[in-house]
Amino acid sequence: MESSLPPHTGSVHRAVSRCLVCAARPHCLVGRLPAAQLQRVAPMLTERSFAKGETLQVEGQLAHSLGMVKLGTLMGNRHGPDGEPRPVAMLGRGNVLGKYGLYGQTNPLTITSLSSGRLCVLRMSDLKQGGGLSDELLRGVLEIMTRTFGRLADWSQVMRMRGLSRQVLAALMVLGQEQGSRSVYLPGQAALAQLLSTTRESVARTLAQLAQSGRIKRIDARHVQLVDPVMPGPGADPNGG
Repeated sequence: MESSLPPHTGSVHRAVSRCLVCAARPHCLVGRLPAAQLQRVAPMLTERSFAKGETLQVEGQLAHSLGMVKLGTLMGNRHGPDGEPRPVAMLGRGNVLGKYGLYGQTNPLTITSLSSGRLCVLRMSDLKQGGGLSDELLRGVLEIMTRTFGRLADWSQVMRMRGLSRQVLAALMVLGQEQGSRSVYLPGQAALAQLLSTTRESVARTLAQLAQSGRIKRIDARHVQLVDPVMPGPGADPNGG
Protein backbone atom coordinates (compact mmCIF):
# COMPACT_ATOMS: atom_id res chain seq x y z
CA MET A 1 0.00 0.00 0.00
CA GLU A 2 1.27 3.48 -0.87
CA SER A 3 2.01 5.76 2.06
CA SER A 4 -0.18 8.81 2.50
CA LEU A 5 2.58 10.64 4.38
CA PRO A 6 4.17 13.65 2.66
CA PRO A 7 7.67 13.17 1.21
CA HIS A 8 10.58 13.51 3.63
CA THR A 9 11.99 17.04 3.73
CA GLY A 10 15.32 15.82 2.41
CA SER A 11 13.63 14.10 -0.52
CA VAL A 12 11.72 17.26 -1.36
CA HIS A 13 14.93 19.29 -1.26
CA ARG A 14 16.72 16.87 -3.58
CA ALA A 15 13.81 16.80 -6.02
CA VAL A 16 13.57 20.60 -6.15
CA SER A 17 17.36 20.90 -6.50
CA ARG A 18 17.30 18.60 -9.55
CA CYS A 19 14.67 20.82 -11.18
CA LEU A 20 16.57 24.02 -10.38
CA VAL A 21 19.78 22.82 -12.07
CA CYS A 22 18.07 21.07 -15.00
CA ALA A 23 19.15 22.47 -18.39
CA ALA A 24 15.59 22.07 -19.67
CA ARG A 25 14.08 24.14 -16.84
CA PRO A 26 13.40 27.32 -18.91
CA HIS A 27 11.25 25.21 -21.27
CA CYS A 28 9.67 22.88 -18.68
CA LEU A 29 6.08 23.01 -17.43
CA VAL A 30 7.14 22.10 -13.89
CA GLY A 31 10.49 23.91 -13.86
CA ARG A 32 8.81 27.27 -14.47
CA LEU A 33 6.34 26.95 -11.59
CA PRO A 34 6.57 29.37 -8.64
CA ALA A 35 8.80 28.13 -5.82
CA ALA A 36 5.94 26.98 -3.57
CA GLN A 37 4.32 24.98 -6.37
CA LEU A 38 7.65 23.57 -7.54
CA GLN A 39 8.31 22.29 -4.03
CA ARG A 40 4.95 20.49 -4.08
CA VAL A 41 5.16 19.00 -7.57
CA ALA A 42 8.87 18.18 -8.05
CA PRO A 43 8.82 15.14 -5.70
CA MET A 44 6.05 13.61 -7.82
CA LEU A 45 8.26 13.48 -10.94
CA THR A 46 9.88 10.33 -12.28
CA GLU A 47 12.59 10.74 -14.91
CA ARG A 48 12.89 8.10 -17.61
CA SER A 49 14.87 7.62 -20.80
CA PHE A 50 13.45 6.62 -24.16
CA ALA A 51 15.08 4.96 -27.14
CA LYS A 52 14.95 5.92 -30.79
CA GLY A 53 11.84 4.49 -32.44
CA GLU A 54 9.82 4.27 -29.22
CA THR A 55 6.10 5.11 -29.25
CA LEU A 56 5.48 7.59 -26.45
CA GLN A 57 1.87 8.56 -27.13
CA VAL A 58 -0.94 6.97 -29.15
CA GLU A 59 -3.61 8.88 -31.05
CA GLY A 60 -7.10 8.33 -29.65
CA GLN A 61 -5.98 7.09 -26.23
CA LEU A 62 -6.73 8.92 -22.99
CA ALA A 63 -3.48 9.69 -21.18
CA HIS A 64 -3.18 9.31 -17.41
CA SER A 65 0.20 10.97 -17.04
CA LEU A 66 2.08 14.00 -18.32
CA GLY A 67 5.47 13.57 -20.01
CA MET A 68 7.71 16.67 -20.03
CA VAL A 69 10.30 16.24 -22.79
CA LYS A 70 13.77 17.20 -21.55
CA LEU A 71 15.84 15.99 -24.48
CA GLY A 72 15.16 14.38 -27.84
CA THR A 73 13.38 14.88 -31.16
CA LEU A 74 9.91 13.45 -31.73
CA MET A 75 7.65 12.88 -34.72
CA GLY A 76 3.94 13.59 -34.50
CA ASN A 77 1.67 11.44 -36.69
CA ARG A 78 -2.08 11.63 -37.29
CA HIS A 79 -4.51 9.50 -39.28
CA GLY A 80 -5.85 11.26 -42.37
CA PRO A 81 -9.31 11.19 -43.93
CA ASP A 82 -8.30 8.00 -45.76
CA GLY A 83 -7.40 6.31 -42.47
CA GLU A 84 -3.67 6.32 -43.18
CA PRO A 85 -1.27 7.72 -40.54
CA ARG A 86 1.08 10.43 -41.78
CA PRO A 87 3.74 12.60 -40.13
CA VAL A 88 2.60 16.16 -39.45
CA ALA A 89 5.34 17.70 -37.26
CA MET A 90 8.66 17.27 -35.54
CA LEU A 91 8.69 18.34 -31.91
CA GLY A 92 11.35 18.72 -29.23
CA ARG A 93 12.16 19.72 -25.68
CA GLY A 94 9.54 21.53 -23.65
CA ASN A 95 6.66 19.64 -25.21
CA VAL A 96 4.29 17.85 -22.85
CA LEU A 97 2.87 14.48 -23.81
CA GLY A 98 -0.59 13.51 -22.57
CA LYS A 99 -1.59 17.09 -21.74
CA TYR A 100 -5.08 16.77 -23.22
CA GLY A 101 -5.85 14.05 -20.68
CA LEU A 102 -5.99 16.72 -17.98
CA TYR A 103 -9.20 17.91 -19.64
CA GLY A 104 -10.61 14.45 -20.32
CA GLN A 105 -9.63 14.59 -24.00
CA THR A 106 -7.82 11.88 -25.97
CA ASN A 107 -4.43 12.31 -27.64
CA PRO A 108 -4.71 14.00 -31.07
CA LEU A 109 -1.36 12.60 -32.27
CA THR A 110 0.75 9.49 -32.08
CA ILE A 111 4.22 10.50 -30.93
CA THR A 112 7.31 8.44 -31.78
CA SER A 113 10.91 9.24 -30.96
CA LEU A 114 13.36 10.06 -33.75
CA SER A 115 16.27 9.99 -31.30
CA SER A 116 17.03 8.78 -27.83
CA GLY A 117 16.10 11.22 -25.08
CA ARG A 118 14.68 11.81 -21.64
CA LEU A 119 11.42 12.96 -20.15
CA CYS A 120 9.95 13.53 -16.71
CA VAL A 121 6.69 11.69 -16.00
CA LEU A 122 3.99 13.09 -13.73
CA ARG A 123 0.96 10.92 -12.99
CA MET A 124 -2.28 12.88 -13.05
CA SER A 125 -3.59 10.97 -10.05
CA ASP A 126 -0.57 12.08 -8.00
CA LEU A 127 -1.01 15.63 -9.23
CA LYS A 128 -4.67 15.76 -8.20
CA GLN A 129 -4.31 13.93 -4.89
CA GLY A 130 -1.18 15.86 -3.92
CA GLY A 131 -2.71 19.29 -4.48
CA GLY A 132 -0.45 20.09 -7.42
CA LEU A 133 -3.21 20.94 -9.88
CA SER A 134 -2.79 24.68 -9.38
CA ASP A 135 -3.91 27.62 -11.51
CA GLU A 136 -0.25 28.23 -12.37
CA LEU A 137 0.22 24.70 -13.68
CA LEU A 138 -3.02 24.79 -15.70
CA ARG A 139 -2.00 28.12 -17.22
CA GLY A 140 1.32 26.56 -18.13
CA VAL A 141 -0.43 23.66 -19.84
CA LEU A 142 -2.60 26.07 -21.85
CA GLU A 143 0.51 28.04 -22.88
CA ILE A 144 2.14 24.83 -24.10
CA MET A 145 -1.03 23.87 -25.99
CA THR A 146 -1.00 27.27 -27.68
CA ARG A 147 2.66 26.87 -28.59
CA THR A 148 1.98 23.39 -29.97
CA PHE A 149 -0.87 24.70 -32.16
CA GLY A 150 1.49 27.37 -33.48
CA ARG A 151 4.21 24.81 -34.20
CA LEU A 152 1.76 22.59 -36.09
CA ALA A 153 0.85 25.65 -38.18
CA ASP A 154 4.57 26.28 -38.80
CA TRP A 155 5.01 22.76 -40.16
CA SER A 156 1.87 23.13 -42.25
CA GLN A 157 3.40 26.21 -43.87
CA VAL A 158 6.71 24.42 -44.47
CA MET A 159 4.91 21.70 -46.44
CA ARG A 160 3.13 24.29 -48.58
CA MET A 161 6.24 26.16 -49.69
CA ARG A 162 7.15 25.87 -53.35
CA GLY A 163 10.43 24.10 -54.05
CA LEU A 164 12.22 21.49 -51.98
CA SER A 165 15.13 23.84 -51.19
CA ARG A 166 12.78 26.26 -49.46
CA GLN A 167 11.00 23.43 -47.67
CA VAL A 168 14.21 21.88 -46.34
CA LEU A 169 15.65 25.24 -45.25
CA ALA A 170 12.40 26.18 -43.53
CA ALA A 171 12.28 22.76 -41.83
CA LEU A 172 15.78 23.33 -40.46
CA MET A 173 14.70 26.73 -39.14
CA VAL A 174 11.68 25.24 -37.37
CA LEU A 175 13.83 22.44 -35.94
CA GLY A 176 16.31 25.05 -34.72
CA GLN A 177 13.50 26.87 -32.94
CA GLU A 178 12.34 23.61 -31.35
CA GLN A 179 15.88 22.77 -30.25
CA GLY A 180 16.71 26.32 -29.19
CA SER A 181 19.86 26.51 -31.27
CA ARG A 182 21.17 27.47 -34.72
CA SER A 183 23.18 24.25 -34.55
CA VAL A 184 20.44 21.87 -35.60
CA TYR A 185 20.32 18.15 -34.86
CA LEU A 186 19.12 16.26 -37.93
CA PRO A 187 16.82 13.41 -36.88
CA GLY A 188 17.51 11.60 -40.14
CA GLN A 189 17.11 12.29 -43.83
CA ALA A 190 14.49 9.56 -44.17
CA ALA A 191 12.31 11.10 -41.43
CA LEU A 192 12.61 14.55 -42.98
CA ALA A 193 11.77 13.12 -46.41
CA GLN A 194 8.71 11.39 -45.00
CA LEU A 195 7.50 14.64 -43.44
CA LEU A 196 8.03 16.57 -46.68
CA SER A 197 6.59 13.83 -48.93
CA THR A 198 9.79 13.36 -50.90
CA THR A 199 12.70 10.91 -51.03
CA ARG A 200 15.74 10.57 -48.80
CA GLU A 201 17.98 11.04 -51.84
CA SER A 202 16.26 14.33 -52.67
CA VAL A 203 16.72 15.58 -49.10
CA ALA A 204 20.41 14.58 -49.14
CA ARG A 205 20.95 16.37 -52.46
CA THR A 206 19.15 19.49 -51.22
CA LEU A 207 21.20 19.60 -48.00
CA ALA A 208 24.37 19.39 -50.09
CA GLN A 209 23.16 22.25 -52.31
CA LEU A 210 22.28 24.42 -49.29
CA ALA A 211 25.75 23.79 -47.86
CA GLN A 212 27.43 24.59 -51.16
CA SER A 213 25.52 27.87 -51.43
CA GLY A 214 26.51 28.85 -47.87
CA ARG A 215 23.01 28.80 -46.38
CA ILE A 216 24.01 26.04 -43.96
CA LYS A 217 27.28 24.60 -42.67
CA ARG A 218 27.69 20.87 -42.14
CA ILE A 219 29.13 20.22 -38.69
CA ASP A 220 28.99 16.44 -38.83
CA ALA A 221 26.69 13.73 -40.18
CA ARG A 222 23.94 14.66 -37.71
CA HIS A 223 24.33 18.41 -37.22
CA VAL A 224 24.15 21.49 -39.43
CA GLN A 225 24.50 25.15 -38.55
CA LEU A 226 22.12 27.76 -39.91
CA VAL A 227 24.44 30.42 -41.31
CA ASP A 228 21.61 32.89 -41.94
CA PRO A 229 18.48 32.45 -39.78
CA VAL A 230 16.40 34.63 -42.13
CA MET A 231 14.36 32.92 -44.83
CA PRO A 232 14.91 34.30 -48.38
CA GLY A 233 11.93 36.09 -49.94
CA PRO A 234 9.35 34.19 -52.01
CA GLY A 235 11.08 34.98 -55.30
CA ALA A 236 14.61 34.21 -54.08
CA ASP A 237 16.46 30.95 -54.58
CA PRO A 238 17.74 29.57 -51.21
CA ASN A 239 20.66 28.06 -53.13
CA GLY A 240 21.72 31.44 -54.36
CA GLY A 241 20.94 30.73 -57.99
